[in-house]
Amino acid sequence: MKFTLGTEYGIRALIELAARYGDGPVPARAIATAQGIPLRFLEHQLAALHKAGIVDSQRGANGGAALARDPSEIRISEVIDALEGPLAPMYCLEPHDERCVQTHQCGVQELWMRVEDAVRTVFEQTTIADIATRHRELQPLLWPSLLTRATPQN
Repeated sequence: MKFTLGTEYGIRALIELAARYGDGPVPARAIATAQGIPLRFLEHQLAALHKAGIVDSQRGANGGAALARDPSEIRISEVIDALEGPLAPMYCLEPHDERCVQTHQCGVQELWMRVEDAVRTVFEQTTIADIATRHRELQPLLWPSLLTRATPQN
């Protein structure tokens, strides 16, 4: 099972927005630069995420994108659904696909259903906050402002 580069870019954009959560809208150019994403590609991903209610967008001089809700409330499954569509690893699991003549009578289909369920479970249990936290831990020199935010002040 492979996901598109667009999904990778979308998740990276959300990591950037999670890092700046509460700071107001972030210009797409700033997100693209910080995450190494081509701007035109990013704009498409942000539009899809906005349509799904994951990202808010604001036009104008002070415009940009911001998470629509707290990063801990945004599940990766939502992001995948918004950017990839149905998660089914095989066409026979898609509700309206009638190419498979053995639908509901196939041991192989049961295998694909178990794969789909396992992957969906991981995506349901993982939030943007989880990914952003791990990203920050792995790249502390690139995210110094996050370290000071994440460290409790005594």
